[in-house]
Amino acid sequence: MSIPVPVTRTKIATATWGVPITNEVNRLTTYTTPTPWTGVTFQNGWVNYGGYQAAQYRKIGDIVYLRGVIGNGTGVAFTLPVGFRPPFTVQKNAVGTVSTMDINPTGTAYLTGGTNAAAVIDFQFSTI
Repeated sequence: MSIPVPVTRTKIATATWGVPITNEVNRLTTYTTPTPWTGVTFQNGWVNYGGYQAAQYRKIGDIVYLRGVIGNGTGVAFTLPVGFRPPFTVQKNAVGTVSTMDINPTGTAYLTGGTNAAAVIDFQFSTI
């Protein structure tokens, strides 16, 4: 059973102190349209690993999702645009290479450890 998306804003209180509560409830219950999946712009020789999911990102609310298989590069693989960057460095396991992918607040994404043969990126992080 799906939960219906609210169609009107809910007023919680009429007192001045209730306005922040009302705003937060509205923020949390308002449906957010996802951005479309967008291909990353590779740097330093990185490419989509042939025959597998292309490297892409999207955002739903404050969560950024990354997917794809990349390979063959060195250094920074790609840079996420403003609005799709974490507030602090996040580090996630990149399956297939025994390495991790770091994404820092400037949006640069790079692999540490392992090899550059092929790495599966399939994870998400918050922008707040």
